Amino acid sequence: MTNFLLVVALVGTLTSLAFFLLVVTAVARKRFAPKHFSRTSFEPSISVLKPVHGMEPQLEESLESFFQQDYPDYELIFCARHAHDPALLLAERVSQKYPKRRVKILTSGEPPWSNAKVYSLAHMMGAAKNELIVISDSDVRVTPEYLREIVRPLEDERVGLVTCVYRGVSVDGFWSRLEALGMSVEMTSGVLVAEML
Repeated sequence: MTNFLLVVALVGTLTSLAFFLLVVTAVARKRFAPKHFSRTSFEPSISVLKPVHGMEPQLEESLESFFQQDYPDYELIFCARHAHDPALLLAERVSQKYPKRRVKILTSGEPPWSNAKVYSLAHMMGAAKNELIVISDSDVRVTPEYLREIVRPLEDERVGLVTCVYRGVSVDGFWSRLEALGMSVEMTSGVLVAEML
């Protein structure tokens, strides 16, 4: 039994080391790759879908960051199960500060299947005016150039889907810091290795 456990430990250590070396290589490759940030005229119309459900820390700041995008033509679509959802009411209040932004506030009702978020997304897809869709969770906060940067790879007609890495932010306490660390490190390293391979 001791030999078996030793083999398992050795295999675990070697595979962890192999993944660590892949992560280091992927990070170095990404870090030292030439950066091309020239402004482009590629600015397709975008529909941003934001499913919301209940209040969460810093929700107003997160939602407002999408109203402050440096992008010429986009709409924001928010959806919750019920019209009295506090997050949906907050989205409506924030939208009043930005009357020039096109905003749709929707409700989906109770979902007939187990994933309420996907049910809300289906409702928003039906209401979206534009062919290009950006899906973002309610707790995501972005910089003003987010939409411009996320559509940039789609200028290449061979690209059909884009995602981006993100950084977890701790709200309060040890567990929140641990979750933020996991979001920032574990997911990002996996994405960088997958892209490299």
